[in-house]
Amino acid sequence: MLLAFARRWALLFAALFAATLPLRYRVLPSPGVALRPWLEAGGRALLGRPVALFSDSAGLYAWAGLLLAGTALLAGIWVALGRRTPAREAQLWYGLHTGTAGLLALQLLVYGFDKVFKHQFYLPEPNTLYTPLGLLPPDLAYWSVMGASRSYSVFAGLLEVLPGLLLLWGRTRLLGGLLALAVLANVLALNVGFDISVKLWSGFLLGLAALVAAPGLGTVYAGLVRERWQAPARPLRPAGWQGRWVGALRGLLLGVLLVEAAGPLLESGYLNDDQVSRPPLHGAYAVQVEGPASGPVPRRAFVHRQGYFITQSAQDSLRSYTLTYAPGCLLLRDKAGRPGQLRYRLDRAGLHLRGTLGTGDSVRWLARPLPWQRLPLLRPGNWLVQ
Repeated sequence: MLLAFARRWALLFAALFAATLPLRYRVLPSPGVALRPWLEAGGRALLGRPVALFSDSAGLYAWAGLLLAGTALLAGIWVALGRRTPAREAQLWYGLHTGTAGLLALQLLVYGFDKVFKHQFYLPEPNTLYTPLGLLPPDLAYWSVMGASRSYSVFAGLLEVLPGLLLLWGRTRLLGGLLALAVLANVLALNVGFDISVKLWSGFLLGLAALVAAPGLGTVYAGLVRERWQAPARPLRPAGWQGRWVGALRGLLLGVLLVEAAGPLLESGYLNDDQVSRPPLHGAYAVQVEGPASGPVPRRAFVHRQGYFITQSAQDSLRSYTLTYAPGCLLLRDKAGRPGQLRYRLDRAGLHLRGTLGTGDSVRWLARPLPWQRLPLLRPGNWLVQ
């Protein structure tokens, strides 16, 4: 009875938690995106304060806890009132194992291809490169070091793509689960160690991997510890769950998974995010006064690829402005929403900036481009010590 309860609890929680997370898909439905406003509004009504469901927010942890308790109750009712026969239990176990493997494969392929095409760990932005290491938060420091190496990003991505593909076929599913268990244990350790805010999600995926790998763990223990290899007791496809229509459905699902994982990346036309074209004026600049101005003069200025103009003081503190381009002009807005405007002219001397910032300070600066692409972190490694 305990095993029957555990399987039903795992099935209900995994299905509901994955379905209610605000994950966007291209082909597959995204119910979590539609449900998010309703769930957040319900949490706000119950607690009397704003509730947000994202990353490692308190709201998401609370929602996961409610789902754990609620699905445990539903699983208990299911066990108490439902009919349990060996055939039904075999169908339930096969469905849970296969469905979990499919969900896990989708996530591994998405994250894996993101790394292979270097979309997840992108090249560090100039403002990050010129910020002292000790001033970077742990997650950004890790992200920047990973983004500096394309070869390791591809390697890390293939370590996720491989188990993702193995999970799609019954004969290789246990091997894929064991590999995914090792890969995701490392991912969770990185997220915890570097304070990357997807700890709950990576822990959930690790739990899925443990469930898929469970039938093979006994085989690994018997072979490596007791030196008695035995066939793993993997879930067998129930009678009737086969035929042409089942094969066609599996092929359709495989195509959908691959489209979800690699489609957006192939559609962009870039197999390496480092080669994606950057916006105008993107880069790092050393700033000097070029005329009467008010307010402090920054040490450096940066144009970020995601639409930000950033200044760096002599003490290395950063101030960020959202950036919109207009003909010959940069339209800025600071965090308080105050507008600013900088007219610019680019010549051999550098970037001439005239105008005001959101604080009202006037600007007459000459910004000279810095060779940020040639910094040591971005140089290719050497095989031999010089």
